[in-house]
Formats: sequence, C-alpha cells, structure tokens
Amino acid sequence: MPQNVVLLTVDSLRAERFLSSRARDALTSLDRLADSPGGTRFSAAFATGPGTTPSFPGILTGTYPLSMGGFEPLDDRRPFLAATLSDAGFATGSFTSNPFLSASFNYDTGFDEFVDYQNPLMGIATRLFPRGIESPTPFLQRFDDYLHFTTALRKGYELLAGKSRPYVAADVVTDDVIGWIRQTDSPFFCWGHYMDVHHPCYPPAQYRDAFDVPPTVSADDVAALYSTFVSSPSELSDADLTLLERLYDAAIAFTDDQINRVLDVLDETGFAEETVVIVTSDHGELFGEHDAYAKPERLYDELLHVPLVASNLPPSLSAAHDQLVSLVDLPSIVHHALSLPPRTDDGRVPGVDDPRDYVLAEHKRGDDVIVGARGQSYRFAVDHIRDVERAYSVPSVDTATTETRIDPADEPPEVDPLRTAVYDRLREIDIASPSVSLDDDVEQRLADLGYR
Repeated sequence: MPQNVVLLTVDSLRAERFLSSRARDALTSLDRLADSPGGTRFSAAFATGPGTTPSFPGILTGTYPLSMGGFEPLDDRRPFLAATLSDAGFATGSFTSNPFLSASFNYDTGFDEFVDYQNPLMGIATRLFPRGIESPTPFLQRFDDYLHFTTALRKGYELLAGKSRPYVAADVVTDDVIGWIRQTDSPFFCWGHYMDVHHPCYPPAQYRDAFDVPPTVSADDVAALYSTFVSSPSELSDADLTLLERLYDAAIAFTDDQINRVLDVLDETGFAEETVVIVTSDHGELFGEHDAYAKPERLYDELLHVPLVASNLPPSLSAAHDQLVSLVDLPSIVHHALSLPPRTDDGRVPGVDDPRDYVLAEHKRGDDVIVGARGQSYRFAVDHIRDVERAYSVPSVDTATTETRIDPADEPPEVDPLRTAVYDRLREIDIASPSVSLDDDVEQRLADLGYR
C-alpha cells in the first residue's frame, strides 16, 4: 500500500495532444509513470481555471477558486491537502518559485518545509545565484531598506548582464526535491512546481539546440518576444511565433528530464513502489487558436485540458482513466490512494464516486467573473467580464479539432444541465478577499511572467 506522495506540477503545460511529435517524444516521464504499477493516464482531465491562480486552489485544497473569499490569498478555511496529510503524520515539503504560489498567498499552509524562492533579491541575479540571494539578518535588511541596495543591484545587474530569469530553473527545483526526499523519513508528501514551460521559456543550450533554436537568440530576446506575445501578438512574425513554440517544446523536454531525475531517485531509494507520484499541469497556453495567445480569461479546452498521470493508484481509479476528471479531485484521489478518510471538499474519486457529467472552471478580473461547465460534448459559460453567455459543441479530448459556437436558437437539450450548473455556481461564488501587497521585485517578476 502506498505510504508517500510526490506531486510534480508543470506550469503552462498543455495536454499532450497539442505537442509536436518531437516534444511528445520528450515526455518519457509521463509514459514511464503510466506504464508503472498502478499507473494511470487520465485522458479527460481539466483544470479549474485558465491560469495558475484559479487552478491551484483545486489542486492543493480540493475547492473551487472563487469560494471562501477567492484566491488572493487563499483563506485558512480551505482544507489544504498538506495540512490534512501533516495532521495524519506525514512529513511535508514544497519547492516552487511562482510568486502566486508563495507564502504571500498562503500556499505554505501545512508544509513543514516550504521553499518558494521569494527572498527580495531572487529575481535579480538568478544566472549567478540560482536559488537567489538572501539578506541573512534583520540588520542587513534594514541596511537595504535605507540605502536601497536591492534597487541599485537590480539596475547594475541588468545593465551588465541583461534581464534576469523571473523564476528558478527546473534543475534547481529538482535538486531541492531530491535532497528533501533523501533526508526525509516515510511517510511524506512532497510538492515540486516547475516554471520552465511558462514563458519566457529559455532552457539550457542543449535543449535549445535540439529544437533548432538559433544560438544567437538570447534570454533578453525571448523576454522581449514574450512581452509582445502577451500584449501585441499581431506584431509578431510567423518566424517569431515558430521560435516561441520551439522554445516551449524545448522547455518541456528539459522539464521532462528533471521529472525523470526524481523518478530515478525514488527507484534508487526504494520509495518507488510505495509512493503515489502525480504529474499534472495547472493550465495550457494558446498559440493563436481562437485568434488568441498566452492565457486569456477564457475557458477554451486548449487552456483547461491538462495532462494528468499517476502511479500506484488502486484498480478502481485506473479503470476510470477516461472519465471526466477535475483537478479539484486531486486531494480526494490522494486520500483514497493512501486509505485515508474521505475528504469533505468539492472533489470526487474517479471510479469510486459517481462519474462527473461535467467539470467546472472559473476565473475573475476584478469583481467580474466567468464560469463554465464542460460536459462530454458541450460547454456552456457565462462571462461577466465580456457580458455574454455562450454554448459550444466541444470535440472529444483525443482529437485535434476545436469547439464550435452554437447559435442560441439551435442549442440542444444537453446544454440545459450545463446552464443550470453554471448559474448554480454563480450563486455560490464568494470573492470578498482583499488583494495582497507585494514588494516591487515580486511585482516585476509577475510582469515578466505576463501576469501584470
């Protein structure tokens, strides 16, 4: 019976059907997990929102993002998976450098060790200091506050070396995940989050070379291209877009190798047979589909359909591999696989609980929300951001075709339960939480990541 859990999440990784054949070949870690004992590939897994902030409340708390005050920050009332596992006697550790998954947003809840690489100078010199630079004492922090050392270093560094990476690289996260696993007694829960597939993608040279990225392309070039990709994509040439897709695929290959490193260590330490390993993503990315780019507040399959692969799951879950699964189900899946008491949240256990007729997704911009329900063949969404409601015919998840807008006069009766689910959800939403005040360095990295 499994005793441990390793959750590896890859920011911005679309479901496998998008990827070019070369990138698909690179995803050996997903095949390795799916082919392992109790391995399961959930083919119809969907995020609870089209971005990091509306997706991770489901992944780590089993609750929808626009509940309990919303996601800025997560309310203590949410049933954090790390907290319930800690209460059950698990050692808990986390390693992530996405600012939205930091302690500022309460993602440290339940973790014994929480490394979010968010110290004040992390975004300045990651090429020289891959884990960032820390001000080690309150005295030095006060010194920095008075003399603005951080600002001076940032300007000087960018003048000499160009714009720094807004996140730590996947090999650093992997080193820390492996180090923590090696020194931790069972049972344990470890979460590692990889940012490299999130633009601006700039993996090591060997991966750029493998995907035909010209050696003259610098990190600064990629940052500038991504800024245009988010704000003014029509200004990009076909060659620019091709380059961004190659970098995206190269970053996937790099991240895949890092996941395999974690799996290798689980094999070496003897933990593999007693560890549930889950690999998934928080959302996808648009490269011109629907005439859109990056990750707008829309509920397209390209943004919501994500890979979800796990090892050491009970046969009942493996048999449900083709059911609709929401990432809000992950904590319930973990509890069931570990034979822990059922959770009281929004999740279900595929193959044990009643199958889902639809999955919900939601997001917000200010106080305006968008909520959608996707079934096997249709999706219905109410979009207060754009003041519209829409019904779509959606394809099977194993096809490359895209959805089709349905004229309201032609809506089939199958849309009715989706409409009911969306309006029921709109009546439940609670987004009363205050926004979080972040320091200038974190705000700059959010801007570099396209969040601002």
